[in-house]
Amino acid sequence: MSFFKKLISGPIIFFLLISNVVFAESIAFNKEQLTALKKQNMGKQWLMLLWSVDCPPCFKELAILQKLQRQHDDLAVVIINTDASDEVNAERIDIIEKFELNTLTNFHFEDGTDAQSRFYIDPNWYGELPRSYFVESNGKFHGKSGLVNQSLLTKWLIN
Repeated sequence: MSFFKKLISGPIIFFLLISNVVFAESIAFNKEQLTALKKQNMGKQWLMLLWSVDCPPCFKELAILQKLQRQHDDLAVVIINTDASDEVNAERIDIIEKFELNTLTNFHFEDGTDAQSRFYIDPNWYGELPRSYFVESNGKFHGKSGLVNQSLLTKWLIN
């Protein structure tokens, strides 16, 4: 390979690696983020899915989303990791990349904010997972704890 090709390809490869990492990172969740999500999605039917790195049923839902996303690249889904600990950052990112969900809007609870973040989402939710919120186009939230099957997710997300 010529010196010029090496000079050009090095920065390109570096940029692709860095953009992949940045792309996979999530945004710290807070009350303002939730308000912005609601405003941004008003008039649309969407899904908010909450998950944890220690929740095997959550991985089943993430796998369903992965399958649906491969068929439909414009899913109205927000995923929120509820592990409010900086210790799981790398694991959270690895899981999102494994399920190829880094193109979805992706949030995480900040270290030590789990109870407060849960309260912002739903004062009646105490942290059981998986937890899904089916949000109507008028902004009304319908919460469901437990594994959601593929047919329900497909029906809700694919109009």
